[in-house]
Amino acid sequence: MATTAIDLQPRIAGHAAARRFLGFAATSWFIVTLLGQALFLGYIIGFYAPPVAVGDIAAWSRNKAVIDGFVAGDAAGNLQFGVHVLMAAILTFGGILQLWPALRRRAAGFHRWNGRVFVAAATVAATGGLWLVWIRGSRLGWASATGITLNALLILVFIALAWRAARARDFATHQRWAMRAFLVVSGVWFLRVGMMAFALIGIGGLGLPKSRAQDFFAVWSFGSTLVPLLVYELYRRAKSPGGSYVMGGGLLVLTMAMAVGIAGAALMMWAPALRAAGVLA
Repeated sequence: MATTAIDLQPRIAGHAAARRFLGFAATSWFIVTLLGQALFLGYIIGFYAPPVAVGDIAAWSRNKAVIDGFVAGDAAGNLQFGVHVLMAAILTFGGILQLWPALRRRAAGFHRWNGRVFVAAATVAATGGLWLVWIRGSRLGWASATGITLNALLILVFIALAWRAARARDFATHQRWAMRAFLVVSGVWFLRVGMMAFALIGIGGLGLPKSRAQDFFAVWSFGSTLVPLLVYELYRRAKSPGGSYVMGGGLLVLTMAMAVGIAGAALMMWAPALRAAGVLA
């Protein structure tokens, strides 16, 4: 029997509703990410900038959550760490602006220049991160060092591919590689948020033993780079109504877990550091 226009209407309506649901989930993720990275940016500026302004970078050592932020007598290492933190601030701020659809449409010139700054900052941050890990020795173990190395290499590859696509004016491909670049650049943020989500949900909520935190850290050293990429690829491939609903529901669950991790990181990691620096009462 031939399919009529009437037969197609429920399918089209159902598919539109599924795509709206998936779009809602993606927008929710973007908003939560925006807020979380804004908090991270506030922490970076609030903790690291004042000591630079007064010439007392030894105050960086007050942050016990950072490995080798300041090392007495290591001027080159301290300078490299400071540059790395500066690049992190630029990438956190610029990355969100680069992905903002309305800004991309209405301020194409700014988008292009911000993209150039993002590429330069990402290159410096990735190569500097490799130097800090393998030359300075700022690492928590081989799993962490290998995970950071993977992250840095993917940053360099993805920004190169995004830049090449933009130069070829293949903007659809450029946007895909730019999104992947943003996700891997945000790996250090995902690492902290994921660890706090595990602490609050896994250990605090589900009662997992605290010893599992070290095992999770070893796994999440890679997962903080690879899991966001995997979720993005699954999102891009959600075409059918059923797939859109499943992907949207999964993305909302991950967004809620991410929100818990952001709250935990803000209250238990970043706020204490700011209080130690005298920025927060």
